[in-house]
Amino acid sequence: AFDAIDDLRDLLDRECGDTVVSCSDIVTLAARDSVLLAGGPWYDVPLGRHDGSSFASEDAVLSALPSPDSNVTTLLEALGKLKLDAHDLVALSGAHTVGIAHCTSFDKRLFPQVDPTMDKWFAGHLKVTCPVLNTNDTTVNDIRTPNTFDNKYYVDLQNRQGLFTSDQGLFFNATTKPIVTKFAVDQSAFFDQYVYSVVKMGMIEVLTGSQG
Repeated sequence: AFDAIDDLRDLLDRECGDTVVSCSDIVTLAARDSVLLAGGPWYDVPLGRHDGSSFASEDAVLSALPSPDSNVTTLLEALGKLKLDAHDLVALSGAHTVGIAHCTSFDKRLFPQVDPTMDKWFAGHLKVTCPVLNTNDTTVNDIRTPNTFDNKYYVDLQNRQGLFTSDQGLFFNATTKPIVTKFAVDQSAFFDQYVYSVVKMGMIEVLTGSQG
């Protein structure tokens, strides 16, 4: 995916001159268009981001991301530092309605004992793909509609079929459960909140003007 973004940037630079369109804006537009192509909502995004003059290491990036083993309290604390709230957390987590995950990101929920919050059938299904700890195999994030951007992720959570600890915990936390329940029965409410939250997140520490 990032190779494709590099190719797009090179093409735009040749056609329009250097620095007209940043990689940051291309990533933002690609994310928006991917959601639309998968059946999700269209939304306008502010443009004009500048790329940084230096790049974070892979370790630095990974350390800044919440672990899939995180509980809701930890997630809310981390997002709170970025001025994001519980509605943002639940809506942005809904992006797990598409995509895949490596076994290593959730296999501790399967071994040595199955997480009691996980549906038994679902656990057995996952063990077919991930028969032991630390395999390199992958599975889909959303067992119901893995290639469609919809609200079925929240139905998964209601049925204890969330893949990550950070996913399933949203249904068992008193603050986030009502939001999960609402989105599970009202896809429009999910889409509206997702658009608001993803645009809000995309404005965090943006470089503009003479920056970058």
